[in-house]
Amino acid sequence: MTTISGVFASLSKTLLLPPGSPLLLSLVGILLLRWRPRLGLGLLVVGTVLGYGLSIPFTASLLVTSLQPYPPLAESIPPAEAIVVLGGGLRDDAPEYGHGPTAHDYTLGRIRYAAWLARRTGLPILATGGSPKPGDPSEAELMRAILEREFGVGPILTETASRDTWENAVNSAKLLHERRIGTILLVSNAIHLPRATRAFTMQGLHVIPAPTLLFDDRPDLLDFQSWLPSVGASAEIRYACYEWLGQLWYTLRGYFNSPDQSP
Repeated sequence: MTTISGVFASLSKTLLLPPGSPLLLSLVGILLLRWRPRLGLGLLVVGTVLGYGLSIPFTASLLVTSLQPYPPLAESIPPAEAIVVLGGGLRDDAPEYGHGPTAHDYTLGRIRYAAWLARRTGLPILATGGSPKPGDPSEAELMRAILEREFGVGPILTETASRDTWENAVNSAKLLHERRIGTILLVSNAIHLPRATRAFTMQGLHVIPAPTLLFDDRPDLLDFQSWLPSVGASAEIRYACYEWLGQLWYTLRGYFNSPDQSP
């Protein structure tokens, strides 16, 4: 059953993130053309230009580059005491696995890299992520099952109560501090790690970012393909905008100002 807060959050994302935001501007502009033609035309033009700009590879490359400051660990993995892997969402129904929820592609990419790191370091893994909605298994439980049964690593610690990145950090830090673990390899999508790293650092942990699923876009003014709208570019831009909004939201709520602040 979908909660009111869940509906509000979903609606907010639709209105604030592309392609919803430029489409909304254009729609308002069309509705105002009859009564306020100059304002309506202006909003229609702005919405159209934004819609184009937020769908091309050149814009995607600029936004993604700004959110990928951490290089891949590659051959040299710094010393740490544990690997923490963040949930990246679930698929509600997977008929190819007999129906029921399963890990989202982002989650699979993250746990695959966590397994790769575990085999090379021998470090324990903590999977963190709660249930997206009542009745579903938690992300952490599904991640543990996949890591142990399909990737052959374990045993896996789990944190199953968190609903977002900040709660991932707060709840995971409690488990880690209880085990006297202070230095972690933090695994997530490369463009998610700036926000996640700050959140975990605020909990008194020494964080070594371990990025995966990196976007390799490079801005190229002279490449004709960079200026053609594409589904892939639109998806990257939406994800990047989501991360920038997430950083702004955490800053406004004071999460990045006080280590004692909690949701």
